[in-house]
Amino acid sequence: MHWEYWNSAIIYFPLFPYLFYLMIKARTPFFFSAANPGIEYGGFTLESKWKMYQDAPEGFFPKTLCISPDENTASVIDRLYSAFQFPVVAKPDIGGKGKGVAILHNTDDLLAYHRSCPMPYLIQEKINYPIEAGIFFVWFPGEAYGKITGIVQKEFIKITGNGTSTVLELLTENPRYNLQLQQLQKIISPDLLYCKPLNNECVTVLEIGNHARGAAFRDVSFRATEALTHVIHNICAKFEGFYFGRLDIKFNSWEELEAGQKFGIIELNGAGSEPTHIYDPSHSLVNAWKEIIRHWKLLQHIAAINHQRGEAYLSWRDGKNLMKQHIATEKKLHHFIYKPSQVHAVS
Repeated sequence: MHWEYWNSAIIYFPLFPYLFYLMIKARTPFFFSAANPGIEYGGFTLESKWKMYQDAPEGFFPKTLCISPDENTASVIDRLYSAFQFPVVAKPDIGGKGKGVAILHNTDDLLAYHRSCPMPYLIQEKINYPIEAGIFFVWFPGEAYGKITGIVQKEFIKITGNGTSTVLELLTENPRYNLQLQQLQKIISPDLLYCKPLNNECVTVLEIGNHARGAAFRDVSFRATEALTHVIHNICAKFEGFYFGRLDIKFNSWEELEAGQKFGIIELNGAGSEPTHIYDPSHSLVNAWKEIIRHWKLLQHIAAINHQRGEAYLSWRDGKNLMKQHIATEKKLHHFIYKPSQVHAVS
């Protein structure tokens, strides 16, 4: 009954007729490519995060390195230590939905990730603010101001010890975490799974806001105040050619974010963005369908405006090649699992 954890194909399948209608309206199935001229393929899929970071204004994203899987391990270690201090965040250069994202705490973690990752990946400065949110932003080309269409706040996986139960047992007893137990066991070290937190000790088991790994998503769209909209618009306006997508942000407090203070941008997601506030457990599947349709409609409208202003759609040939590469990349990411060898929980 937990539809939020169904396979994406099952959730989206009933909406394909509407998507087909938008394709007919645009006269191309690849209309998404014109939505964000400043992002490769409009940010629908296979966009290189590294290229996006290179194109962004200085300071827009955290300090980042791009690492090739073929790179010498000694070189990787030297580059990391010359730029960062642990912990750092690692993520595949191409990919979405948090696949392959990990927090590396030491050189052993780095080497394990380097050996496991089948594609170029990024090493990024870790933003240590306590709150993480995804803010969906839409801006019609030619209009003075954009708007926030949804906000999701992410709750990391946390358990409270009782002095006798292991972390694995506590996760099993939690109705929500138990649903993702199979996935969690693949990425959490055995040392952590079988340790016994002290009575009333609160432990953050996984400090990654990934819905597929058990993080709770809460719809807090009511926080889309005029002040916050102004801040988000000014952020997005700095990234030329961005009109539709989601900003993943970490920050200290909602009040400080509204004032434009103490925040860091984790990622900018384009035409392939989901309005992830739909995954709030209190929402129905029908509500999710309505929100997806609403955002697809906005996406097509923005792409049409950009097309009228001279932005070309992907050709059929390029579009088909893109989809083939997308499928191949998804297969690689599906088989990529990084598992730390040591305990890295945060109390």
